[in-house]
Amino acid sequence: MEERKFYSKLCVARSLKSSVGKRCLNEFVPSGWDKLSYNLATILVKDKVVVAVNLRVLSNRCEISIAKDGVWLEEDHKYVNKIKETLANISKDAPMTFKQTHSREDMIDLSSTILNYCSKIIRNRSDKLRKSITENKDENYIKSFLEFVKTRINVDDIYNDEKIVSISTVCCEWDHALNLCLVSQILYVKQNTHLFSHMDLQLLDPVVMIQPILPWNDIVKEFVDQVEYGYLKEACLKDSMIKRNLKHIYGGINVELNCESSNEIYLHPILNILTSVMNHEEKRIFIAVSKRTCFLCDLYIRFVRDKGYNIIFSGSQKFYKKLYNRWKLPDRYKEEFMSFAQLELDQIIGNEIKYELIYDSSDDEALSMEYDEKEFERFKNMPFIRL
Repeated sequence: MEERKFYSKLCVARSLKSSVGKRCLNEFVPSGWDKLSYNLATILVKDKVVVAVNLRVLSNRCEISIAKDGVWLEEDHKYVNKIKETLANISKDAPMTFKQTHSREDMIDLSSTILNYCSKIIRNRSDKLRKSITENKDENYIKSFLEFVKTRINVDDIYNDEKIVSISTVCCEWDHALNLCLVSQILYVKQNTHLFSHMDLQLLDPVVMIQPILPWNDIVKEFVDQVEYGYLKEACLKDSMIKRNLKHIYGGINVELNCESSNEIYLHPILNILTSVMNHEEKRIFIAVSKRTCFLCDLYIRFVRDKGYNIIFSGSQKFYKKLYNRWKLPDRYKEEFMSFAQLELDQIIGNEIKYELIYDSSDDEALSMEYDEKEFERFKNMPFIRL
């Protein structure tokens, strides 16, 4: 029952709020073997999937674990095996110069394969770049970027689809967050190349389950009385974002909010990797992630760090972290973390309810008077995001 209550509160929190402001974990810039993991995660992204990679270097081999938020298809297996085989082949001929590595036939073939596999994400990022330049041409950061581009390529090439690879290379130099295709950096290894001849590569299966959840009304009524509930529901249904969230999560905004339902949940890739390698002797665990982590993944990592693990991960450490109603609890420390995280969810729900009641029912003097001026100011100045 406690587990169902946790997931039910998560759905309510997500219906009321899309993102949560939280103190960021320290930004980490990968290098060495961590950089290799990061680059592997980059070229394993297809379309909008999230990929996580962990690489362990042992005395005579390396172990690579990869997870994503979806099923591994036959195309994915072939692609990963091609990367693995190319790494192994290059390791046999090491040491080589960067130029020698880059000019190999198997390297050129792999580069073409990567560009084809990642074509959607490269196209999407290229379109975003063009849109940003067009809409923000007078901004200083755009002017600075274009000045840099001029030193590398013709600026008009940005709008030439046949020059996407060149654009990608320039973006990589300008900002590693736009790293689209660092194939050469991945395959040019200065030392320990023998490890790639003895590589254990594991594609982790997604962990998915169907979770029953309690009605939205039942959870909300734990935070408000019957009078406030009427005002709150009316306010929520007037909010287009909340209304859309309710339809998406519960399937409707009428009787659906009074009914028990179910939700397909899955273990996020970073936690799939983390829980699979926590049994190893190493206390330091680096995980490369292709997309910034969500609020609950961050919360779990903080929790595990307090247990003595040195968890480090790549990715953008933004102040606002998204809430996902399909997020699944890891089995490791499940009960303890669930109690800890539920307090956070309670706070999110409580704050959002007060926000909705104060701002959307402010014309009702009797209800508004229940909140003193200090509390009103506290919530008025609190940052809220609607995505």
